[in-house]
Amino acid sequence: MKLSLFFSNSLYNCEAIIKDTSGIKKYVTNFEDKQSDFLEIEVENSNFELTVIPKMPDYKSAFSDMEVQNWKDRLAKKVGNALCSTLDKMLLRVGCTYMVSDTKENDIICICGQEYIFGTFDKFDLFELVPMAYMFFEASCNGDLCKCSDAFALNRKEVISSAKKLILIDFGLHLLFTYPIQIGRIKKLTSDRKVKGTLLKFNTLDKKEREKILSKKEEFMSR
Repeated sequence: MKLSLFFSNSLYNCEAIIKDTSGIKKYVTNFEDKQSDFLEIEVENSNFELTVIPKMPDYKSAFSDMEVQNWKDRLAKKVGNALCSTLDKMLLRVGCTYMVSDTKENDIICICGQEYIFGTFDKFDLFELVPMAYMFFEASCNGDLCKCSDAFALNRKEVISSAKKLILIDFGLHLLFTYPIQIGRIKKLTSDRKVKGTLLKFNTLDKKEREKILSKKEEFMSR
């Protein structure tokens, strides 16, 4: 049976892994190649397992191809490399597995980039909590979200290391109290148990509750 995968709303590349009765098939998108936004796939059954994994694009290669004519171009190239590298170490990339069911010939499965952000909406943030964001893909078919059965962190060590460096920038005696709290929180939020529990719950929210969370996220990101 032929289906299509449509990828949107993400700067990440995506590795899509299909598991059905015929075995396992892997597909990889590249955000620089617009043709890969839409892929045709073959499945044996109307029900199958889909795992979607966000992958950081090869930004070093992209910037190496950048035309450099003056010092401004060289600065932009260096800043771009540093920014992409820093973002990848601060944002937790999360792989998700979805159960896709009752598909029909030529159905389109939409794979859309999504974010889930912690610790950014409290007006009385006494500890100035380091924001934690999950970057993942959601899968939907015929207008309905597919059921998420698993979620797992991909770059946990890098995120924890980056958080430690960020917290230590604000050096002072208060760190004796706040540092263990901050790092303990980051370690908990990046654990597979917390990641899975959070995103499985998010996946099952009704429309009203889901929009409430997403609107808070948008409010934070627009500041």
